[in-house]
Parts: sequence; C-alpha cells; structure tokens
Amino acid sequence: MPLFPNLLASRTGRLTGFFGLYLCEGLPQGFTATAVALEFKRMGMTGAAIGSFAATIMLPWTWKWLMGPVVDNFHLARFGRRKQWILLAQAGMMLTLLGALFVFPQVVDEADGTLVFSGLALFTGMLLAHNVFSASQDVAIDALACETLEDHERGLANGLMFAGAQSGAAIGGAGVLFLKDGFGFFGASMLVPLLLLAVMAMVVFLFREPETERRAVKRPPAEVFRETGGYLVDVAKVFFRTKRGFLGLLVAVIPFGGMALSLTVSTVLTPTLGMDDNEIGRMALICSMVFVTACMCGGFLSDRFGRRLTLAAFSLGTLLPTLWMAWKLQQAGFLQPETATEGGHWPRQESLITAWWAASLVYSLFQGLMYGIRTALFMDIVEPRIAATQFTACMALLNVVTIYSYWWEGRAITPTAEGGWGLGFPTVLLIDAALGTIFVFILPFLKPRETDEEALENETLDEAGFPWLESGAQLPEAD
Repeated sequence: MPLFPNLLASRTGRLTGFFGLYLCEGLPQGFTATAVALEFKRMGMTGAAIGSFAATIMLPWTWKWLMGPVVDNFHLARFGRRKQWILLAQAGMMLTLLGALFVFPQVVDEADGTLVFSGLALFTGMLLAHNVFSASQDVAIDALACETLEDHERGLANGLMFAGAQSGAAIGGAGVLFLKDGFGFFGASMLVPLLLLAVMAMVVFLFREPETERRAVKRPPAEVFRETGGYLVDVAKVFFRTKRGFLGLLVAVIPFGGMALSLTVSTVLTPTLGMDDNEIGRMALICSMVFVTACMCGGFLSDRFGRRLTLAAFSLGTLLPTLWMAWKLQQAGFLQPETATEGGHWPRQESLITAWWAASLVYSLFQGLMYGIRTALFMDIVEPRIAATQFTACMALLNVVTIYSYWWEGRAITPTAEGGWGLGFPTVLLIDAALGTIFVFILPFLKPRETDEEALENETLDEAGFPWLESGAQLPEAD
C-alpha cells in the first residue's frame, strides 16, 4: 500500500491538486508584476523601463504552444509522462527565481543625476529563463488535466484552476509586500521559492499518473520534429483559410475591454498617489478576491445568457472605471506624478486614492467576469479536427496582447525628458479605452460552431489575399 494518497485518484484530490498546480503558476507572475515592479518604481525606474521589463519576461508565454509536441513525446518510461515535465519545470522555476533574487539590480546615481540599474540585464535574463520553465509547466499541467479530469468535473476544475492562479498571484505580490517591512525585500521574496518547493513536494509524493500513461510509447526525435512542422502548417491553414479561424485570430490579438488598470499604468500610478506598500498589498489582495469570485460566476452567466452577449457586456464594463479614473485624474490635474522624496515615496493624494480604490474594485469585478468567458469563447470556435492546436495557439496570442500593452503603456506615461511619449495618465487611459472597444466590431461575426457538420466546412477566404497557401488545401483528417 502506498505511503501517501494519490490526488489523481479521486475527484476531490484532482480538484485540490490542479488548484495547487495553478497556484504555483500564479506565484511568480504576481511577484514580478506587483512586488518587483513596485520595488523598481520606488528605486526610480521610469514607466517605460518597467513596461519593457514586464513585456520582455512575458515573451516565453507567446510560444509555449511549441512545447506541446515535445511534452507529448519526450519522456522517460519509468516516470509519468506529465509528472516528470512538471517536476523538471518546477525545479527550473525555483532555481532561476532564486538566482534572480541573488542578482537583484542595484541603482547607481551617476554624477549627472542619471540613475543606472546595475545588473538589470542579468536579472531580466534570469526571469526570462524562469518563464520558459513556467510556460512549459503550463503545457504539461493542461495535458495532465485533459487526461485525468472527468467530463463532469472539467468546468469546476477550470474555474478552480483560474482561481488558483489568481490566488498565487495575490500571495506572490501582496504577500511579499506585507512581509517586506519585517524582513526586507529579499527576505520577503523568499516566500515565493519556498511555496514553489511546497507545491513541488506535493507533485512528488501525491501525484501518480495512470499506468497506461507511464507506459506510453515514445516516438523518435525525427518524428517529433516532423509533427511540429505539421503542427505549424495546420495552425496557418485554420487561421488564414477559414472565416471563423481568421476572425478568431483577430480577436485574439486585440484587447477585450480596458487593460491599463491592471498593467503598467496601475504599477506606476498606485505608489505615485502616495500609497504605501501595505496599502498596495491590501488592495491587490482584495481585488484578487473579487476577481476570483467573479471569474467563477462569469462562466455560469455566459452559459445562461449567451457567450458573446455576456462577453461584450462585461468587457465593455471594464471601460467604465477606466474612463471614470481618467476623468478624476484630469479633474485633479494629475497628469504626471510629482517628484519622489528620498526612499521612493510620493505626497499622498487622498481623494485620488479613494477614487483609485473604487475604480480598481469595479474593474476587478468586470475583468473577472470577462476572463473565464473569453476562454470559453475560443473553445466554442475551434475546429474539432485540430481543436488542441487552434485553442492553444489562441491562448498564446492572448499573451501577445498583454506584452504589447505593457510596452506601449509604459512608453506613453513616461515624460519625454525620460525617453517616453509624455502623454499623461488621463490620455493613456482614454487611448486604452478606445482600443478596448475594437473587439465589438468583430465579435458579432465570430459565430460558434453550431454542428459538427458545419465545423467541417471550409469557409474559405479570398485566396488572393494569402498567395503563399496552397490552393484548395484541406485541413488534416482526424486520426
């Protein structure tokens, strides 16, 4: 009899296990997006530099789908197909994060007053490697979920997985900020690798894959590489030769509603309003709780009232706090932050802080409601014969939106004297809101599959626009 129970053998165990695995994914993302970015801002880094940093370390998430054939076909027969990849990725995540903490950048004040962040390139490279492992872990976790979750528990499991990721982000961000006063930034940051180690121990002792998966037949490397090439061709054909696929591509690379209240603008604006680390931590924690609850409710509402209707309503709902905050900042004349005092602190703007709390809570509600529905929309439109390929590619493209939003927001809010565009907070929020409405002009034409027969029809676009594709090419037959 095994010494430890197998979480994958029971419904409760599976739900608990996948919640923990996704919490592991959210921990470092919350740490870098909240705790590290805030520390950089207090050290004097510009919004443009913070946006570029965040965009750079997110890059591996845009091509994580290339790991699919590798995770599927390379494994050691004596270990579980997915378990070994999860453990390898988690070990890499923990080591690269620890390495990054030991080379955390130091700020140097040059004679001319210029701030130089010594070691920033090495630190960014370590976190880039960390996200390579993190994205690979995500592929292996999703594959394990597909193989072990029962049909009737997948909906709840996906809701819990998203909740786990957001909970991990709250711990990695707000948790570190709460501990910073007592342990310093380095000591508080050790919370993240320690929790990664705890999740890794859970996988080692409490995850045992079915024997059929442990004995899965391996394919030679040449066959894996050929499959990867075919994989890319299949994606291109779906995206560029079918109406539904092409429209799905378009909506995957544009924002659904506002983005600024959760990315670079939020990172820069929050401390410059005069909020301290504990208050920022409380806000991040409470907003995460609102997001998690709303995320699990959104899917239920979309099943009842329609996917596209609810997605449009909740996505447009994120624009309400965005526009309201732009108006409040403009009314107060807060276009750029004031000069920081020693230690990276700013004069407290009480009325704007109250407005920021209200805007952040309302935004978290609508963003959470939208988040789960957006994923379900892409499940509705995928072609059955290459569903995994198309869906994974769309999920990767959604990360492209996050990356370019981080970059342009940071560049836009940075004064021209510091190398930015100098647009000011209200203007950036207005542009963000305008970009967040584009999807409504595409969504009505992006119809879900109604029947399997309809999904098998090639709704071919004008081939003259895509001359590199073979005329009359068909999607691959199902295995």
